[in-house]
Amino acid sequence: MESTSLPELLGPEAKKATGWLIALSIVMILTGIVAIAMPGISSVTFTLILGWLLLFNGIVRIVNSFRSKPIRGFWLSLIVGILYAISGVIVISNPIGAVLTLTWLFGFLLIFEGIVTIISAFVNKTGRSLAWLLGLDGVITLILGILVLSQWPQSAIWLIGLYIGISILMSGLSLLVVALSTRRAIQQTSVEA
Repeated sequence: MESTSLPELLGPEAKKATGWLIALSIVMILTGIVAIAMPGISSVTFTLILGWLLLFNGIVRIVNSFRSKPIRGFWLSLIVGILYAISGVIVISNPIGAVLTLTWLFGFLLIFEGIVTIISAFVNKTGRSLAWLLGLDGVITLILGILVLSQWPQSAIWLIGLYIGISILMSGLSLLVVALSTRRAIQQTSVEA
């Protein structure tokens, strides 16, 4: 059986593909930095994108409910589609109110997650030696939720945009590391071959 080197296996497209991944990761990193630097604008922008996605999803569901009318669940699909579309219109027509609502809900979500995580640290039998780490995670999450709600509505100005910015930045950094590592591996195996 003949062994095939990595560059031969991936072909010349691999270098081109990693180039595109590197470019995409740089755009993501820059987008993340901008979102972190301007969290208010990022919060509203993300919320508007969410509103348009809800509206589009609602329209698709409504159309699909009529296309698949003979199948069971027509009314349920239609109602869900209408609710998605209405939600999208509400978010698009009042993005500031939507940002406030999402931040408030996010604060409660963090509090709930923190409480559940703390309880899991005491109840869960697996990984007992690391239960303290799970408990610490729960306490920090609970504190973050309390901070978000105690600073609400001011926290709405920065919270969503900051979190989205951090997420995009970290995704861009990890994609860059993977792309550079892949390119380096291809170059090393082609030199060895």
